[in-house]
Amino acid sequence: MYFCTTNVKLMFFKEIKKKSAQKSIDKALNNASNTTEGKIKTLGVLVDATVFADFPFVNEIAEVFGIEKSAIEIVYYHPNKKEAALMSELVYTDSELGFKGRIQNEGLTHFINKSYDGLLNYYNEDILLLNLVAVQSKAKFKMGFSGGYEGVNDFSVTTGLNNIEVFSFELKKYLSILNKI
Repeated sequence: MYFCTTNVKLMFFKEIKKKSAQKSIDKALNNASNTTEGKIKTLGVLVDATVFADFPFVNEIAEVFGIEKSAIEIVYYHPNKKEAALMSELVYTDSELGFKGRIQNEGLTHFINKSYDGLLNYYNEDILLLNLVAVQSKAKFKMGFSGGYEGVNDFSVTTGLNNIEVFSFELKKYLSILNKI
């Protein structure tokens, strides 16, 4: 009986954390101020590790932005803690979500607080912890794919995640118009 009570409490706390994280996302989106001036010279990339365990498009993205690969920092999200532990990159999981949308991962906190010129949200699903990190990021201009949580990105491209040619073409075209590259 004790085991069941403990599981119920854990599930209850997980739900509270998720609801408080969603409130944090909504609040951040309501208070967002668009600082979109300047060219993109540093780039943070958020990747869904269930789609890409190793981000294969670093060269293409660096070419689009006209930056060195060293100016790109990539962080992965994976919902499974055991699978995430097998990855050698900076990865975070659901277990690192604290109350009120706080992240309990030092590397991820550093990523969030770094003032990148741009943040590329390389996912197209509405995933709570990816959205949370995206809205908490201090990046000046956020871009990604249509299909995720509305309002996270300043600019979105409608294409598949694997279609890097179309994505790169559209990104380059519109970022040139916006004077970001």
